[in-house]
Amino acid sequence: MSNQEKPVSNKRYIIETLLLTLIGLPVLIQAASIAISMLIPNFLIVIALASLVIFLPGFWWAWKKNLPTSFLPRYLPVLAPLIYCLLTWAIVMAISKGDFTHLLFGDLMILFIPFMATNIIAFFSGSLWILFLTPVVCYISFASGLAIGAKKSGRVTTIVRGRLPVLSLCGVLLVIIAFQGYQRETHLVTENREITINETISLWDYAPFKTKDNRLTPLSLPATIAIDKDWPRIDGATAAYPVYASAVQALYKGLDESSVAPYISSRRTPEAYKALIAGETDLIFVAQPSEQQKKLAAENGLTLTMIPFAREAFVFIAHKDNPVKNLSVEQIRAIYSGQITNWQAVGGQNINIIPYQRPEGSGSQTTMLAKVMQDTVMRKPLESEMAQGMGGIIRRVANYQNTTNALGYSFRYYASQMNHNDRLQLLSVNGIAPTAENIRNGSYPFSVSVYMVTARQPTANTQKLMDWFLSSQGQKLIEDVGYVLIGATH
Repeated sequence: MSNQEKPVSNKRYIIETLLLTLIGLPVLIQAASIAISMLIPNFLIVIALASLVIFLPGFWWAWKKNLPTSFLPRYLPVLAPLIYCLLTWAIVMAISKGDFTHLLFGDLMILFIPFMATNIIAFFSGSLWILFLTPVVCYISFASGLAIGAKKSGRVTTIVRGRLPVLSLCGVLLVIIAFQGYQRETHLVTENREITINETISLWDYAPFKTKDNRLTPLSLPATIAIDKDWPRIDGATAAYPVYASAVQALYKGLDESSVAPYISSRRTPEAYKALIAGETDLIFVAQPSEQQKKLAAENGLTLTMIPFAREAFVFIAHKDNPVKNLSVEQIRAIYSGQITNWQAVGGQNINIIPYQRPEGSGSQTTMLAKVMQDTVMRKPLESEMAQGMGGIIRRVANYQNTTNALGYSFRYYASQMNHNDRLQLLSVNGIAPTAENIRNGSYPFSVSVYMVTARQPTANTQKLMDWFLSSQGQKLIEDVGYVLIGATH
């Protein structure tokens, strides 16, 4: 090949290889990954097999193409996209401090646009590492195939200028990213959303008409009413389930453990409100609705009718080894607005506060915003500070590696009885403990009502059930379960 022809050859190779790496390879690895994932659900195995699919074109490229003899024109069309992906990911991880809820990770979908299909899968699955691993594995696999294919065909590079700095840069970026990943997995406690409730509490123990290990509370006297047909469909918050499940077992006649299923659920507060508004249930037992839930009802031409049936305490929980036993309302607001970040500022140790939150629309988050924060804006939580269920908060406060850091919130009955944990303490607020007596007399600052909520005209039996909960026998059951009577407070 003449000196005049060589640059032309290099230019054509570079353009063709860039088109392959920016269009062809992303399409190929995404198609392979999606196809393999239909047979094998494990992502690491999927990406490993997909890498073999990409290795083969690299090997073939080395045999079929007129390879430049210099390192840079031969490998830079592959290594440049790799360096771009590594550098971009490292910068985003550094700025976000490894918080996958940071808005920059949304921007990566655009920055890694050739891999849009797997980017979408990454976001919907919550496995954002797919954003990074797919392009990096793609380019490393192709570069490896190209290098091995060139060696096997005897077409080694004769000019290696630039090889050391380029490969060193790739190596340094990989080390940085590996360290960032280690730091993230070590210091951020992530929520396992699939096992939060089952790991902390089994509602199966509270199933009506269950003959063994039934934790429901029986009536102390024969039931004053019976519902033997047209049974109301009821739903509600996890913390309220032992109350209404106990009532179902005592009042619903003609049903057994299996046939009762269509009439009782515990989908948690957000889902319970949605089911009520959709007409899938007749009555729910929950905390007060959020503004979004009120808006959803209004958009469907409905008005939520709320009848308080019990009193509760909205409590703040910390690890038992935390020396802080009391917080003022102002201190709690300052912590959750981001003004106070260290326990030392409220009389504790010189360590950062990890203030856990709940998702928007959950009963405890709605109560936190309305009752505690009021006009004070809560700071956006880190991914590791967001728990999907109350059980998640309780487990994290009790088990977080730096246990005395954690602060969370829940409802008194759930935290102290349904999900009791010896490693937790319930904090006093303004010097007042969340005891039953202080809930009764209204002195505890965050005493709250628990509601029966309807969205339509109640059926006869639904109204009958609601009236019973407000009767002396219904209130006695509520007290026996562990709640405070509705008529016992101001």
